Amino acid sequence: MIALLVAVVSAQLVPNDVKVYRGKDGQRVEVVTLVGGEKGRPATLVRVTGSGSERDGLVFRGVTQQANRDAFVMRYGGKEWTLFDKRDGELSVSMPGPREFRAKFDERATKEGDANAVVKTHEAQLADDSIALAEKAEWPHLVAKYEKAANEAASQLSKSCGAPVTFGFRWATFDDDTMANVDAWKLCAPLVPALQARCAAVKARPKVSCALGAVPSVERLDGSLRLTVPKTGASTSWAQQELAK
Repeated sequence: MIALLVAVVSAQLVPNDVKVYRGKDGQRVEVVTLVGGEKGRPATLVRVTGSGSERDGLVFRGVTQQANRDAFVMRYGGKEWTLFDKRDGELSVSMPGPREFRAKFDERATKEGDANAVVKTHEAQLADDSIALAEKAEWPHLVAKYEKAANEAASQLSKSCGAPVTFGFRWATFDDDTMANVDAWKLCAPLVPALQARCAAVKARPKVSCALGAVPSVERLDGSLRLTVPKTGASTSWAQQELAK
């Protein structure tokens, strides 16, 4: 179900219409139905603002289930989350954190609504990892363990290369299945000796991150190196060759 939510909406980012709802305490709910989706399960984007939640402003993606009542179901915190359902013509909204609130349809705000702007915001949040980080579960103990190892590796790199280096993870790319079943540091650790052997590349871009992806790659960004490894791992020799290019 969760994989379906992501697949359906990611493939369709053409807005069909927008409806805006207002809560009595200033909350605003924008519901953008996208072209496509399945019969009875429209692909939808939803943005809530003014609720007091730390997730205010994120444009969540999911599907609207039209069974006994309309219910917007998305992925949040590694599981399915019903952000709202419609009761008696009003939305009953459950944002992460604050209490549930009700919101009524706002005709004027709907006429002034901008579905394309909501889509563009969603795309920007996909690009900066905000959506992926909200969708996945939190793994505080594992993250602390792996980041400790990465910080130790950064100290070694800094000493070897004679310049300050940071080494971290692009956590949004490490899905919950990987976090639960694979040692993330073991995937990234083979990159360290390759970086030590290519100090010129490291000095030019001293902010290094390890990401998870389908194929291994090295991206040279502004001041940073992003090295992507697959679940099967990447060899030190491969990374050393790529960093030499």
